[in-house]
Amino acid sequence: MRAQSGHFPVLVLLLLSTVSGGCSASEGKRAAAEGARLYDQGNYDAALPLLEKAVESVRDDGQLYYQLAYIHELKGDSEKAKALREKAEPLLVRLAASTKGSLEDSYYLTALYRSQQRTEEMKQAAEAGLRKFAQRIVLSGEDLFRLGRLYEFAGNGPLSATTYRQAVGLMEKEKSPNPILFALALSSDADTDLQSRRFEDAAGKLERAESLNPKSPPAAFRLALVELAAARYPQARSRFGQVQDEATISEAQYGADVARHLESCGGRVEKTPEGKLFAELDKTALEASLADAARSYREAKDKEAGGSEKLREAERTFFSLSAEWMLRGNSLRDTSLGGNYADLIRR
Repeated sequence: MRAQSGHFPVLVLLLLSTVSGGCSASEGKRAAAEGARLYDQGNYDAALPLLEKAVESVRDDGQLYYQLAYIHELKGDSEKAKALREKAEPLLVRLAASTKGSLEDSYYLTALYRSQQRTEEMKQAAEAGLRKFAQRIVLSGEDLFRLGRLYEFAGNGPLSATTYRQAVGLMEKEKSPNPILFALALSSDADTDLQSRRFEDAAGKLERAESLNPKSPPAAFRLALVELAAARYPQARSRFGQVQDEATISEAQYGADVARHLESCGGRVEKTPEGKLFAELDKTALEASLADAARSYREAKDKEAGGSEKLREAERTFFSLSAEWMLRGNSLRDTSLGGNYADLIRR
């Protein structure tokens, strides 16, 4: 009897340890689930302590490490984000390749490679994910967005655009879609509208994306350009004025002037004086038309009385072409300085 009682404390300790470990793992999973929910809502400050608590006991979840890396990157701690991505990668690789791997795992893996600019590995991971999930019939709006990303990362633009549009359509009908992914889907779908010159639609989607994800809205310069394209000139001027990024702040000043002129002279036109649609002009022809319009506008300013119809039409053509030049991703500042007509815009 004494020998048996001697083992009793050891058994009790083992039992307590097992129960304690089970509780810890259970608490970790609950923290992970709640942290992921807050992360999906864009509430990163509230998600952070929960995700950090979760990884103390749930050490095999690559998504957790990826989410923590993303939050620390947003907070400016690049070194910690890098270390967390290094922990996330092997876990995501293993899970994405397994039969238990989800579309979300493949999405996070490709996003991780993209953040590291590992283009070839990103493409390969996206293609592997598409082989597993592209033929699935029943997908949520969130999963359609993730599928759209995989198509994009795999280099399939047409299918990516189609899938983003399907994601937006489905999320519109869902009761509580993920606001962050909905915003990203809207932003991606707006690109298709821009390419198709559906400027009003693009502006509306980007504005909605901004309202859904105010902590990480579309870039101010991009929003301003779309407002300019949609002939929302007061909004465009305001958006250009909000640009703080050093790479685009000078260009934004030119954009604000273009919006101001177009608002005062009657708005954008879509054809050259010869009747050629702007959309049909290649870059070389567009630049030549812009230079011609600058000469015509300068001549009209020198010869015509203020308020004349000829001056107004020359101004309208020049600034419409200026807007088109900017919308195609070209620098109006550099081009106008090189062509000696920047004074027509900034004066």
